[in-house]
Amino acid sequence: MKKLSYFLLVVIFISSCTDRGRLERRENRIEGTWYFDRAFYKGDFALFRKNLMDDYRGDEITFYDDGYAEYYDASLDAYFSGDWFLTLHKTQYHDGSERIYTLDMEFLDHIHREKFSFYSNATKIGFNNLNLEVYDDYGFYTFKLNKLD
Repeated sequence: MKKLSYFLLVVIFISSCTDRGRLERRENRIEGTWYFDRAFYKGDFALFRKNLMDDYRGDEITFYDDGYAEYYDASLDAYFSGDWFLTLHKTQYHDGSERIYTLDMEFLDHIHREKFSFYSNATKIGFNNLNLEVYDDYGFYTFKLNKLD
C-alpha cells in the first residue's frame, strides 16, 4: 500500500509538469469573466502607443470551460457569442526553450453578419490578470484584462 501511494504521487507529479498539464492549468485560470482594464495600439514605426481605452471601456469577455465564449460590447449594448482555445507553442533558441501561449477567439457579429476574431499571444495568464498582444498588418494591440469573478 505504501509503494502504491508513492507510485501515485510520482505519477501525479510527473503529469503535472508536462506541457498538457501546464496548458490545462492556464485554461482553468482563463475561465470566467474578464473586463478590459487597458487597451493600447502601437503602429510599426510609431514612437508612442495610442490609448484605446475609450473604445473598450465596459467591454467584457466571458470564457466557459467548454470552449464557448461571450463578448459584451458596452458601446453597442450587445452580446456576441463565439469560441476560444488556448494553444502552447514551444520554440527553441540557442540559449534555451521558450513556451508561448496563444489565445484565439472568434465571435459572430449578428448585427453585421460577419465574424470578428482575436488571435493573440497571451503574455501573462494570472489568476486575476490576463495580458494579450494582438498583431495586425500595421502594428499591434496590447490588452490588459482583469477578472471580474
